[in-house]
Amino acid sequence: MAFKKRKDGIYLKNLPAFRRIFPYLMKTRTESIIYFTQKIDMTTTLEYLGKINDGRSREERFTLFHVFLAAISRTMKLRPQLNRFIAGQRIYEHKDTRLTFIVKKELTEEAEETNAQIIFSGTETLAEIKEKVAHHLSDARSEKKGDDDRFIDFIAVLPRPIINIIAWLIRWLDYHNILPQILQKAIPLYTSVYMANLGSIGLDAPYHHLFEYGSASIFLVIGKMHKEALVDEYNQIRARDCINVSFTLDERITEGFYCARSILLFTQLIKYPELLDAGELQTEKILEYSST
Repeated sequence: MAFKKRKDGIYLKNLPAFRRIFPYLMKTRTESIIYFTQKIDMTTTLEYLGKINDGRSREERFTLFHVFLAAISRTMKLRPQLNRFIAGQRIYEHKDTRLTFIVKKELTEEAEETNAQIIFSGTETLAEIKEKVAHHLSDARSEKKGDDDRFIDFIAVLPRPIINIIAWLIRWLDYHNILPQILQKAIPLYTSVYMANLGSIGLDAPYHHLFEYGSASIFLVIGKMHKEALVDEYNQIRARDCINVSFTLDERITEGFYCARSILLFTQLIKYPELLDAGELQTEKILEYSST
């Protein structure tokens, strides 16, 4: 019999019956996926970054990735239903907000990749986000291997039948909520959101699958900056700097209207990053905000 308590999540026992039955009707993340793309006009974002980066050296500058990290962590704070996951056909809410993304040790094809996983409160300013990212990137790009790298290195050299047994055992232990915490920490897929910044290598945002292992119910991909003709507030067509962001969501965690409003909130925080430095504003105030 599976235990209901987990080290990384809180069991949500008072959900509506139709929500609790979803994990039995759709047993995997693969069959529960919703794909969504949001185009974001970055004009006001770039203006704000230009203002706060004025006079800063290259190493001291705030980047678009800092804004995206701050916006998604703030959105998860204000919209906690996004921070849910399915385990053992039950719905849980993460005890914290973890964002995980791939880091290249060097920007070359041959360079090794590793995972950076950062815990956010959801109330950080851009400066606090920047400080946390700098610390974790320094660790990720160092010669020292993380727990996830050491775990994969150990597993990869084993015979194939043994790897299959270990993979099955991890799933079984996780289903019954008895997976050791040391393994949860070593497997980067135990996270709130998995992110990929493909814009940093000049690619647009594809749709990415969700992983069956772990607890990530959201995969977010950031595409490259590009010019696009948009109609402005004066009904004039203008070339604007835009970024496409793709979301892959497990629809079992919450209902569609909640997700749609959450994505609009996230978009508003990207377009007006000054809101991220204004304290923890409520959802409605952020959705209504416009600098124009």
